[in-house]
Amino acid sequence: MTIALCFLPLILCFVIYTLGFKIKLTNQLIATLLGLIAVFPISVIQYLLPPFTLFEQIPVLNTLLKSIIIYGFIEELIKFLFLIPIPSKNLSEFEYLLLSFMTGLVLGCFESAVYFLDHMQIAASRGAQLLLSQIFLRIFSSDLIHMTCTGLCGLFLFSCRNKPVKISVFFIAVLLHGTYDFFVGFQNPLKYFSIVVILLAIIECQNKYLSLQNLCENRLTIFY
Repeated sequence: MTIALCFLPLILCFVIYTLGFKIKLTNQLIATLLGLIAVFPISVIQYLLPPFTLFEQIPVLNTLLKSIIIYGFIEELIKFLFLIPIPSKNLSEFEYLLLSFMTGLVLGCFESAVYFLDHMQIAASRGAQLLLSQIFLRIFSSDLIHMTCTGLCGLFLFSCRNKPVKISVFFIAVLLHGTYDFFVGFQNPLKYFSIVVILLAIIECQNKYLSLQNLCENRLTIFY
């Protein structure tokens, strides 16, 4: 039951997309399946990578760069590649953004499920209520950062197909994801900066979407 709770945001996403935004169920299933498949190469690559010791003498800098390169660049690059098969024909930039959100949300939900399984024994000794609160916390943290960063990757991919290409959008996703993982790893008040990163990711996603929408509308105006 608790594992199912980890996937509650994905279930709600299906309902809202289908009833509210009229997104085709087949496209939603494709986006979901691609998100699930993307978990495997991400996990394998991160597991096989040697310890990151580029700035071993400066632990904070070493951890920051590790977060940006391993958790930011590698994850966002693989998610970007797995967004490519999503059918984009006859989709607006908004619809493609929604499907990108869904792909990212799948990864976030899967991570929460793994987190639950890893902490199941600990929860048995401390009480299930603690674990449930952590799952709800992850819904509004890990799930959101995965959604927004994947959304930025989706906007970048959409711009690649429709011009002009803005590669900076992809690197913003990498930087935000890596910075989030950096701050969330702290066990002191610095961890709350991860909330700021999430808010920045949401704002960036909105701004880049509006910018891309305006560019597409201007191209259509010129064409006609």
